[in-house]
Amino acid sequence: MVMDITHPLHSQDIQSFLLWMPNWIGDVVLTLPVIQSLRRAYPVARISVVAKPPSNELLLGHPAIDTVLTLPSGPEIGFWQRVGFARDLRKYNFDVGAVFPNSFGSAFLLSLTGARCRLGYNTEGREILLTHPVATTAHLKKAQYRVEYYFKILSSLKLDTPDRDFAPLVLQEGDITTRKVLLDMGMDEDEDFLTLHPGTSQVERSWHVERFGILCQKLIKEDGKRVVLLGTEKESELLNRIRNFGQSETIKIIPPVNLRVLTGLLRKSQLFIGNDSGMMHLAAMVGVPILGIFGPGSPESTGPYMAVEKQEVVTRNFSCSPCKQKFFKECKPSPLYKPYCLEDITVKDVHEGVHRLLKRLENRFPN
Repeated sequence: MVMDITHPLHSQDIQSFLLWMPNWIGDVVLTLPVIQSLRRAYPVARISVVAKPPSNELLLGHPAIDTVLTLPSGPEIGFWQRVGFARDLRKYNFDVGAVFPNSFGSAFLLSLTGARCRLGYNTEGREILLTHPVATTAHLKKAQYRVEYYFKILSSLKLDTPDRDFAPLVLQEGDITTRKVLLDMGMDEDEDFLTLHPGTSQVERSWHVERFGILCQKLIKEDGKRVVLLGTEKESELLNRIRNFGQSETIKIIPPVNLRVLTGLLRKSQLFIGNDSGMMHLAAMVGVPILGIFGPGSPESTGPYMAVEKQEVVTRNFSCSPCKQKFFKECKPSPLYKPYCLEDITVKDVHEGVHRLLKRLENRFPN
């Protein structure tokens, strides 16, 4: 069809969308309520997404998405390879494209796809690349909750509201079952456990490894809990340090699995404990109660997208959070090379937060 950018976008017959996804897993998860709202408004339109690994694993199983196009990435991938990838998408003749990241480069690549109408924020002088630029400010991005921030990008489509719940993922052919992963870990399928994730995209954003280790031992010895550690292959040394902090045989580590399978494992856990990270948002996506440790970030803008009674946030609420996270140009590091917004969070703070959340869940959701 021929799109007419002089007419309101919501009044036109749109048959296909291309969504350029954010770079980080947590941000990708926070676009899903928006994409589900888009699907409700356009039930027969074709919705395609461009995503980097490993987020593409997650999106392959999402029922609101028809096609996942994997963006070439990695240290060996250059600018011109991405340009070639974007140009190759012209053959699909997308009616509408939307870019969720704020960078000039992402909007430039979207423009190369030939999408007739292009939606995105007017950051970094991108108005020249977008047919429907949306005004924003640095303050708005910092303060507004991320789902609402992403939803506003599609404002010209006049959608109603973002979905409140996440649609369940569909396992793909070849995905290992949750039961098999648990049995391979030496765990019973019906065994209760807490999932703990100590990693983040930047080491400065993560709570101390030693404190996670002490917390694990308290949860095991004082509370009688089984703890399962979650992390990437790159974080295996970190996970082993925590496991070896006490009696290593009492702590299990989830093996490398794709994100679809991982969500199934998270759904089985009684509680998720971790930093402000993509894994925290994966846990929220499947409805697992969350204890989130927030330092440089803010739960007001990037907290779990779930009912407040199912989450407990441990934070010092520093006035400078959320910051630009250019460590350590905005603030001085602690003697242990952490921002003080994390340094000042103690094991006692987190352990008590776990108790508060478990007690609240027992009162509200009794067996």
